[in-house]
Amino acid sequence: MMYENLQYKHITDLSILYQDAFNAPPWNDQWTLESASKRLMQMLKRDGFYGLVSYKNNKIVGMILGNHEYFYDGVHFNIKEFCVDIKLRGNGFGSALLNEFLIRLRNNGIDEAILFTSRTNGTEDFYNKHGFKSFNTMVMMGRKLK
Repeated sequence: MMYENLQYKHITDLSILYQDAFNAPPWNDQWTLESASKRLMQMLKRDGFYGLVSYKNNKIVGMILGNHEYFYDGVHFNIKEFCVDIKLRGNGFGSALLNEFLIRLRNNGIDEAILFTSRTNGTEDFYNKHGFKSFNTMVMMGRKLK
């Protein structure tokens, strides 16, 4: 597999990948190409942004991105988005991309990687296999405003 730092030139291809991945189970979202593109562009503009795309046979098959933040105990990286081509799930592409990304983060002085994900076998279990642990002292909360 080949990797490249995520750049603006990737947005069109990544918007398609993103829409396909997150409109499928287990998320079953309703992304459009426009909303996916806006989401990805927003991420690229964030302070501390870093992202990586993976290729198979010169075709983008995965992406992972987020941004770092400074905390009292070091630099934390928030993984905001991560997906692979739905036709390639279960073949190790996601694991390879995640491992490469974590190596690069560590080499760039990042102390910890954190993320939010759904509690399903396809998501939480995947991250557990890669050494991520749930924070028992944290809770994700939200409130509808409309």
